Amino acid sequence: MSAKILGCVQNFVNKAIALQKPIVYDAKVVSEIAKQVYTKEGMSFPSGAQFTEAQTFVKKNLNVNSLKSVTWNNVAKGGVVLAEIYTFFLIGEIVGRRNLIGYNVKSEAPSHH
Repeated sequence: MSAKILGCVQNFVNKAIALQKPIVYDAKVVSEIAKQVYTKEGMSFPSGAQFTEAQTFVKKNLNVNSLKSVTWNNVAKGGVVLAEIYTFFLIGEIVGRRNLIGYNVKSEAPSHH
């Protein structure tokens, strides 16, 4: 029984070691890209005043008591609006692809059908 557990642990460790290099490499690439975007866009962290302002805005507008007054009629209306937005998104995808189902990919090899 202990040999079986040891084998499972050893298998897990080997897989973790094999994944370590690609994960570290990808993390370094993402970090460098983020640094470049941060520098080029002139981004900066919010100041203490901006953070406090955002926090008070969220606290003021996130009122639990207002959620108690929501009716099923309001939920249904919101669901219809959400369905309309999703439908417009799907229509935009179809127009962008210029194809109803999937992308029209041309293969290099001629088909035999």
